[in-house]
Amino acid sequence: MARTRVGRRDFVKNLAATAAAASAFPAAAAGLSRTIESPQGSGGAGQTPSKPRIRFSVIGVNHDHIYGMTNAVTRGGGELVAVYAKEPELAAAYAKRFPQAKIARSEQEVLDSDVQLVLSAAIPDERAPIGVRVMQHGKDYLSDKPGITTLEQLAEARRVQAETKRIYSILYSERHEVRAAVRAGDLVQAGAIGRVIQTVNLAPHRIGNVAGGARPEWFWHKARYGGI
Repeated sequence: MARTRVGRRDFVKNLAATAAAASAFPAAAAGLSRTIESPQGSGGAGQTPSKPRIRFSVIGVNHDHIYGMTNAVTRGGGELVAVYAKEPELAAAYAKRFPQAKIARSEQEVLDSDVQLVLSAAIPDERAPIGVRVMQHGKDYLSDKPGITTLEQLAEARRVQAETKRIYSILYSERHEVRAAVRAGDLVQAGAIGRVIQTVNLAPHRIGNVAGGARPEWFWHKARYGGI
């Protein structure tokens, strides 16, 4: 079936505004965004657009940020198709939260599908290689932060992006999904607080500040999580 082409760059650029709006405004938190309104007659607030603008899948769910990322893309008009994770228990947990997602049997199954966008919150050192493969398969990519952990990965991602002309993007949740940060950005843009010369984000995490009370093994290896 023929699908309506969408402006993929506009869609991905709007994700930040959509995520920000959802945390900054009560109506948006119910499911609306600054850039996408519920169509007339659809039932109003609390509903996403009736016609998805883009189809997306997920590869890698090792960090819970993937849930916020999925919600942001869905609010922006995305249709979730499938999820793949090497860890069956993580894939099952994600599918329980988002039952519309088919559990893919392999990463290749997602790469070979007709989705236009792939999300990932895999272990940090795996995110850039996944993004490279996604772009090489003609799809755009949205990674959890950090989206790249080494300069070598950065160089490869830049090379493949220039070669494929696909989008390699990173969702910085503290910047785009925290109400205080969104409000501060609005004040800066409005010139209300003068010329900003420095910003600092101090957000230490407790060792047990995760579901289940313990960090996974990869968290303790700098080569895997990328450092600070």
